[in-house]
Amino acid sequence: MNVKAAEAIMDENKGSRGGEKGDQSGNEIVVRNFERKRSYSFSSVLRCTDRKMADKAADYAKRIALSPQFGYNQSDRWSGAKAIEAVGAENLEKASAGDFDCSSLCVEAYRLAGCPLKMTGYTGSMVKIMMDTGYFEEFTDEKHLDSADYAKIGDVYVSPGHHALMVITNGEKAEDEPEPEPQSQYGEVVIIKGRVNVRRKPAGRVYMVSKQGDVFPYLGYNECDETGKIWWAVDCDNMVCFISSANPRHAILVEG
Repeated sequence: MNVKAAEAIMDENKGSRGGEKGDQSGNEIVVRNFERKRSYSFSSVLRCTDRKMADKAADYAKRIALSPQFGYNQSDRWSGAKAIEAVGAENLEKASAGDFDCSSLCVEAYRLAGCPLKMTGYTGSMVKIMMDTGYFEEFTDEKHLDSADYAKIGDVYVSPGHHALMVITNGEKAEDEPEPEPQSQYGEVVIIKGRVNVRRKPAGRVYMVSKQGDVFPYLGYNECDETGKIWWAVDCDNMVCFISSANPRHAILVEG
Protein backbone atom coordinates (compact mmCIF):
# COMPACT_ATOMS: atom_id res chain seq x y z
CA MET A 1 0.00 0.00 0.00
CA ASN A 2 1.47 3.33 -1.06
CA VAL A 3 1.04 6.03 1.56
CA LYS A 4 0.20 9.41 0.04
CA ALA A 5 1.51 12.72 1.32
CA ALA A 6 0.87 16.39 0.56
CA GLU A 7 4.06 18.40 0.39
CA ALA A 8 5.37 21.72 -0.91
CA ILE A 9 8.59 21.04 -2.82
CA MET A 10 10.10 23.82 -4.94
CA ASP A 11 9.18 26.74 -7.18
CA GLU A 12 8.87 26.67 -10.97
CA ASN A 13 12.60 27.43 -11.27
CA LYS A 14 13.47 24.45 -9.06
CA GLY A 15 14.51 26.89 -6.37
CA SER A 16 13.08 28.07 -3.06
CA ARG A 17 12.64 31.83 -3.47
CA GLY A 18 11.50 34.37 -6.01
CA GLY A 19 8.99 32.41 -8.05
CA GLU A 20 5.67 33.77 -9.24
CA LYS A 21 2.57 33.26 -7.13
CA GLY A 22 0.72 30.06 -7.84
CA ASP A 23 1.81 26.69 -9.19
CA GLN A 24 3.48 27.61 -12.48
CA SER A 25 4.95 24.15 -13.12
CA GLY A 26 2.21 21.90 -11.74
CA ASN A 27 4.75 20.38 -9.36
CA GLU A 28 5.30 23.03 -6.70
CA ILE A 29 2.85 21.58 -4.16
CA VAL A 30 1.93 17.96 -4.82
CA VAL A 31 0.21 14.83 -3.63
CA ARG A 32 2.54 11.91 -4.20
CA ASN A 33 3.73 8.61 -2.76
CA PHE A 34 5.53 9.04 0.53
CA GLU A 35 9.07 7.93 -0.23
CA ARG A 36 11.18 7.11 2.80
CA LYS A 37 14.48 7.17 0.88
CA ARG A 38 15.62 10.80 0.87
CA SER A 39 18.84 12.76 1.16
CA TYR A 40 17.87 13.67 4.74
CA SER A 41 16.23 11.85 7.65
CA PHE A 42 13.02 12.67 9.44
CA SER A 43 13.51 12.98 13.18
CA SER A 44 9.93 13.51 14.38
CA VAL A 45 6.41 12.39 13.56
CA LEU A 46 3.71 14.63 15.02
CA ARG A 47 0.31 12.97 15.43
CA CYS A 48 -2.80 14.96 16.26
CA THR A 49 -4.70 13.45 19.18
CA ASP A 50 -7.99 14.81 17.80
CA ARG A 51 -8.74 12.47 14.90
CA LYS A 52 -11.48 14.70 13.46
CA MET A 53 -9.03 17.60 13.38
CA ALA A 54 -6.38 15.39 11.77
CA ASP A 55 -8.79 14.27 9.05
CA LYS A 56 -9.79 17.87 8.34
CA ALA A 57 -6.17 19.04 8.21
CA ALA A 58 -5.22 16.28 5.76
CA ASP A 59 -8.18 17.18 3.56
CA TYR A 60 -7.19 20.86 3.54
CA ALA A 61 -3.56 19.98 2.74
CA LYS A 62 -4.73 17.83 -0.16
CA ARG A 63 -7.06 20.53 -1.49
CA ILE A 64 -4.29 23.13 -1.33
CA ALA A 65 -1.88 20.78 -3.12
CA LEU A 66 -4.39 20.16 -5.91
CA SER A 67 -5.30 23.84 -6.36
CA PRO A 68 -3.21 25.50 -9.11
CA GLN A 69 -3.37 28.97 -7.53
CA PHE A 70 -1.04 27.83 -4.71
CA GLY A 71 2.69 27.49 -5.34
CA TYR A 72 6.01 27.45 -3.53
CA ASN A 73 8.03 30.42 -2.32
CA GLN A 74 9.88 30.61 0.99
CA SER A 75 10.06 34.39 0.72
CA ASP A 76 6.26 34.67 0.56
CA ARG A 77 5.29 31.49 2.37
CA TRP A 78 2.25 32.81 4.24
CA SER A 79 0.60 34.51 1.26
CA GLY A 80 -1.32 31.34 0.44
CA ALA A 81 -2.64 31.12 3.99
CA LYS A 82 -3.72 34.77 3.95
CA ALA A 83 -5.45 34.31 0.59
CA ILE A 84 -7.41 31.33 1.92
CA GLU A 85 -8.42 33.01 5.15
CA ALA A 86 -9.67 36.02 3.18
CA VAL A 87 -12.34 33.83 1.55
CA GLY A 88 -12.82 31.15 4.20
CA ALA A 89 -11.54 27.59 4.39
CA GLU A 90 -14.46 26.02 2.56
CA ASN A 91 -13.87 28.34 -0.41
CA LEU A 92 -10.11 27.87 -0.66
CA GLU A 93 -10.31 26.91 -4.33
CA LYS A 94 -11.71 30.41 -4.98
CA ALA A 95 -8.85 32.18 -3.19
CA SER A 96 -6.47 34.48 -5.01
CA ALA A 97 -3.00 33.19 -5.89
CA GLY A 98 -0.55 32.67 -3.05
CA ASP A 99 2.41 30.59 -1.91
CA PHE A 100 3.52 28.20 0.81
CA ASP A 101 6.64 26.34 1.77
CA CYS A 102 6.73 22.88 3.32
CA SER A 103 6.23 23.97 6.92
CA SER A 104 3.62 26.69 6.30
CA LEU A 105 1.53 24.19 4.31
CA CYS A 106 1.35 21.84 7.32
CA VAL A 107 0.76 24.62 9.84
CA GLU A 108 -1.96 26.28 7.77
CA ALA A 109 -3.78 22.98 7.13
CA TYR A 110 -4.05 22.50 10.89
CA ARG A 111 -4.99 26.15 11.43
CA LEU A 112 -7.88 25.70 9.00
CA ALA A 113 -8.88 22.54 10.88
CA GLY A 114 -9.18 24.54 14.11
CA CYS A 115 -5.81 24.03 15.79
CA PRO A 116 -4.71 27.17 17.72
CA LEU A 117 -1.57 27.85 15.72
CA LYS A 118 -0.29 31.18 14.47
CA MET A 119 1.22 31.97 11.07
CA THR A 120 4.73 31.31 12.28
CA GLY A 121 7.37 28.60 12.48
CA TYR A 122 9.64 26.71 10.13
CA THR A 123 11.02 23.17 10.06
CA GLY A 124 13.46 23.99 12.86
CA SER A 125 10.80 25.25 15.26
CA MET A 126 7.51 23.67 14.20
CA VAL A 127 7.83 20.59 16.42
CA LYS A 128 7.88 22.73 19.58
CA ILE A 129 5.22 25.09 18.25
CA MET A 130 2.82 22.30 17.39
CA MET A 131 3.50 20.32 20.57
CA ASP A 132 2.85 23.45 22.65
CA THR A 133 -0.78 23.52 21.45
CA GLY A 134 -1.49 20.35 23.42
CA TYR A 135 -3.05 18.68 20.39
CA PHE A 136 -0.12 16.50 19.31
CA GLU A 137 2.07 13.65 20.44
CA GLU A 138 5.58 13.14 19.07
CA PHE A 139 7.15 9.90 17.88
CA THR A 140 10.93 9.63 17.48
CA ASP A 141 11.31 5.84 17.49
CA GLU A 142 12.51 3.66 14.62
CA LYS A 143 9.11 2.04 14.16
CA HIS A 144 7.56 5.34 13.10
CA LEU A 145 10.56 6.97 11.45
CA ASP A 146 11.90 4.06 9.40
CA SER A 147 8.61 2.98 7.86
CA ALA A 148 5.40 4.62 6.67
CA ASP A 149 3.46 1.46 7.53
CA TYR A 150 2.26 2.98 10.81
CA ALA A 151 1.51 6.44 9.40
CA LYS A 152 -1.92 7.89 10.09
CA ILE A 153 -3.88 10.51 8.22
CA GLY A 154 -2.77 13.95 9.40
CA ASP A 155 0.67 12.83 10.63
CA VAL A 156 3.34 15.50 10.08
CA TYR A 157 6.86 14.25 9.36
CA VAL A 158 9.61 16.76 10.16
CA SER A 159 13.28 16.97 9.30
CA PRO A 160 14.52 20.20 10.98
CA GLY A 161 16.22 22.47 8.49
CA HIS A 162 15.19 20.28 5.56
CA HIS A 163 11.55 19.37 5.03
CA ALA A 164 8.10 18.69 6.42
CA LEU A 165 5.10 16.95 4.89
CA MET A 166 1.64 15.74 5.83
CA VAL A 167 0.36 12.20 5.37
CA ILE A 168 -3.10 12.09 3.79
CA THR A 169 -3.72 8.30 3.66
CA ASN A 170 -3.18 5.62 6.28
CA GLY A 171 -0.28 3.16 6.25
CA GLU A 172 -1.12 -0.53 6.04
CA LYS A 173 -0.55 -1.02 9.78
CA ALA A 174 -2.21 2.21 10.92
CA GLU A 175 -5.09 0.27 12.47
CA ASP A 176 -2.58 -1.44 14.77
CA GLU A 177 -1.72 1.90 16.32
CA PRO A 178 -3.56 2.69 19.60
CA GLU A 179 -5.87 5.67 19.49
CA PRO A 180 -4.26 8.50 21.47
CA GLU A 181 -6.07 10.14 24.32
CA PRO A 182 -6.93 13.77 23.58
CA GLN A 183 -4.23 15.95 25.13
CA SER A 184 -5.68 19.42 24.66
CA GLN A 185 -5.05 21.62 27.68
CA TYR A 186 -8.55 23.07 27.27
CA GLY A 187 -12.11 21.86 26.93
CA GLU A 188 -14.03 23.77 24.30
CA VAL A 189 -12.21 26.91 23.25
CA VAL A 190 -12.81 29.99 21.15
CA ILE A 191 -9.92 30.48 18.73
CA ILE A 192 -9.27 33.93 17.33
CA LYS A 193 -8.44 34.07 13.61
CA GLY A 194 -8.47 37.88 13.23
CA ARG A 195 -8.72 41.01 15.39
CA VAL A 196 -11.76 40.60 17.65
CA ASN A 197 -13.18 42.74 20.43
CA VAL A 198 -13.62 40.95 23.75
CA ARG A 199 -16.38 42.55 25.81
CA ARG A 200 -17.54 42.36 29.43
CA LYS A 201 -21.13 41.82 28.26
CA PRO A 202 -22.76 41.16 24.87
CA ALA A 203 -22.37 44.27 22.68
CA GLY A 204 -21.01 46.10 25.71
CA ARG A 205 -17.84 48.03 26.35
CA VAL A 206 -14.65 46.59 24.87
CA TYR A 207 -12.43 45.02 27.52
CA MET A 208 -9.58 44.12 25.16
CA VAL A 209 -8.78 43.55 21.50
CA SER A 210 -7.66 39.99 20.86
CA LYS A 211 -5.24 39.07 18.10
CA GLN A 212 -4.88 36.21 15.70
CA GLY A 213 -3.91 32.99 17.47
CA ASP A 214 -5.35 33.91 20.90
CA VAL A 215 -7.35 31.14 22.59
CA PHE A 216 -10.07 31.62 25.22
CA PRO A 217 -11.62 28.78 27.26
CA TYR A 218 -15.34 28.56 26.48
CA LEU A 219 -17.55 28.61 29.58
CA GLY A 220 -20.26 26.45 28.06
CA TYR A 221 -23.04 28.97 27.50
CA ASN A 222 -24.08 31.83 25.24
CA GLU A 223 -25.97 35.10 25.65
CA CYS A 224 -27.77 37.28 23.13
CA ASP A 225 -27.65 41.03 22.70
CA GLU A 226 -30.68 43.22 21.93
CA THR A 227 -30.48 42.44 18.22
CA GLY A 228 -30.48 38.68 18.82
CA LYS A 229 -26.81 38.20 17.97
CA ILE A 230 -25.25 35.26 19.84
CA TRP A 231 -22.17 35.84 22.02
CA TRP A 232 -19.93 33.12 23.45
CA ALA A 233 -19.09 33.36 27.15
CA VAL A 234 -15.34 32.92 27.66
CA ASP A 235 -12.79 33.09 30.42
CA CYS A 236 -10.55 36.13 29.98
CA ASP A 237 -8.12 36.99 32.76
CA ASN A 238 -10.29 34.93 35.16
CA MET A 239 -13.31 37.06 34.29
CA VAL A 240 -16.43 36.26 32.29
CA CYS A 241 -16.25 38.03 28.94
CA PHE A 242 -18.03 37.67 25.61
CA ILE A 243 -16.99 37.20 21.99
CA SER A 244 -19.36 37.48 19.05
CA SER A 245 -20.11 34.26 17.16
CA ALA A 246 -21.26 36.19 14.07
CA ASN A 247 -18.10 36.00 11.94
CA PRO A 248 -16.38 32.57 11.65
CA ARG A 249 -13.53 34.18 9.71
CA HIS A 250 -12.55 35.99 12.91
CA ALA A 251 -13.47 33.57 15.73
CA ILE A 252 -14.48 29.91 15.89
CA LEU A 253 -15.64 27.57 18.66
CA VAL A 254 -13.73 24.28 18.68
CA GLU A 255 -14.01 21.20 20.86
CA GLY A 256 -10.81 20.39 22.69
